[in-house]
Amino acid sequence: MVISKPKQSIAEVITVGTELLLGQIVDTNTQHLAQEMARLGINCFYHTTVGDNKERIIACIKAALKRADLIILSGGLGPTADDLTVECMAKALEVELDMHQPSLEHIKKFFSTRNIVMPETNAKQALIPRGAEPLQNDTGTAPGIYWDVQPELLSKLNIECNRIMVALPGVPFELKHLFKVQVTPRLMQDGEAGSATIYSIDLRHYGIGESALAERYADLLHLSNPTVAPYAGHGECRLRVTAKAASLEEAKALTKPVVDQIIERSGPLLYGFDDTNLETECARLLTQKGMTISLAESCTGGLMSKLLTDIAGSSKFISLNLVTYANEAKEKMVGVPSEILAQHGAVSEECAKSMARGVRLLTSSVIGYAITGIAGPDGGTADKPVGLVWLALDTENETITKELRLPSHLSRKEIRTRTAKEALNMLRLYLV
Repeated sequence: MVISKPKQSIAEVITVGTELLLGQIVDTNTQHLAQEMARLGINCFYHTTVGDNKERIIACIKAALKRADLIILSGGLGPTADDLTVECMAKALEVELDMHQPSLEHIKKFFSTRNIVMPETNAKQALIPRGAEPLQNDTGTAPGIYWDVQPELLSKLNIECNRIMVALPGVPFELKHLFKVQVTPRLMQDGEAGSATIYSIDLRHYGIGESALAERYADLLHLSNPTVAPYAGHGECRLRVTAKAASLEEAKALTKPVVDQIIERSGPLLYGFDDTNLETECARLLTQKGMTISLAESCTGGLMSKLLTDIAGSSKFISLNLVTYANEAKEKMVGVPSEILAQHGAVSEECAKSMARGVRLLTSSVIGYAITGIAGPDGGTADKPVGLVWLALDTENETITKELRLPSHLSRKEIRTRTAKEALNMLRLYLV
């Protein structure tokens, strides 16, 4: 029989799990799979999430089979009664489940090497739809499934050409491993990978909102190849430039003129690309310039220090991190004069400047940095509301300050997070 292979695959990702619908866990699997398929040149047109309900899972599978050439399911491969993915795959196409003995032995070995007796319920994980291929999972108990579904099984759904169905564990590191080492080679071999490559690059901006960014680059948003699209999140914005071409090199070449134009037009608003964040950029600049920094934080509770010290090698540029929360700590640790606290208060420009200077002099750092403010939800007044923050950067030659007036309705966590990012951006702008 000659099987009609699609010239360019259309994919759908189905994530299974009631916990996803309830928001109890964040679905990172769909994001990873979408990125990997884009890299392979496979168009992913649909993302579906369904709870642990047999009828609804079957309905989602049937709908996906009618509109996609490649269906990837994530989750529901465990040993418990609510793990229904494999059973639903079989029922959707009216085939039996067979016990795959090598998979069962692999699961038993997984337990025995850990000196644990395998629960009988785990045998369920070795059941495979008849005609499907099990994918050995070296990182967990549940094997994956790769199923090249033939047209005769799809005729009842009025589908005339084959479909590929893949089932992967919901545990993210297991899913990533299986997709990389077992699924990707099969997709390439079976011709499911597209003939084109999709390449994207994110240009990260700080200090401008999404609507303002979109307005600034309105002349680029209508482009078709490459495309330009703005995205917002966590106080910063990105412009994503995406191109599609026969090869990765050609796709990158298509994006280059647009990327170069954005770099020139954005100026200091643009701080990095792709996975770069504010803290890594500050760390890069501090290291490049051979500069050291000491920090005294109050309302952020050491969050800026944490972000910087999360970076490997931070000992090269961090001299001292202090959380001077109480007024007494501000006086004794970084030498804020009691007169400043009495006259201006802890949340003031004068206090921030004194904190920054004091922490710098403690270690002879090049830069002293201070943050003091009101994170809420209590403690605000008419003159000094929740969300009022003062930042100060002190060097031997100058002291720079900045006042933040963050919305008082934000949560304490959000105020602290935004403050830390604003502080990092102020540091970045000074360094560049």
